[in-house]
Amino acid sequence: MQEESEEPDLEPAWIALVPGDFPFRRFALDEVFHLAGGIAWPGPHHRDYGVAKIAHGACCPMLHPERPDSSRGAGELWQAMRLRMLRDASRA
Repeated sequence: MQEESEEPDLEPAWIALVPGDFPFRRFALDEVFHLAGGIAWPGPHHRDYGVAKIAHGACCPMLHPERPDSSRGAGELWQAMRLRMLRDASRA
């Protein structure tokens, strides 16, 4: 027998973050996150001294066929990720 729960059936809002920390001033505010207690929170953390995690969707070449122009940082990360994907594909 399945136990009844009072919690609503909600899908979690997963945020795929780009590994590493990046200068958050080069990104749009909705592209920046910080980790606290294993949870991704929007915006930079006040103790991260100018760096933050970046949402994967802000710069993923698979999601953006063209270089994104939402922020300078997203465009630069997109280019770096695209070059890495091309390099990895040429090695296969």
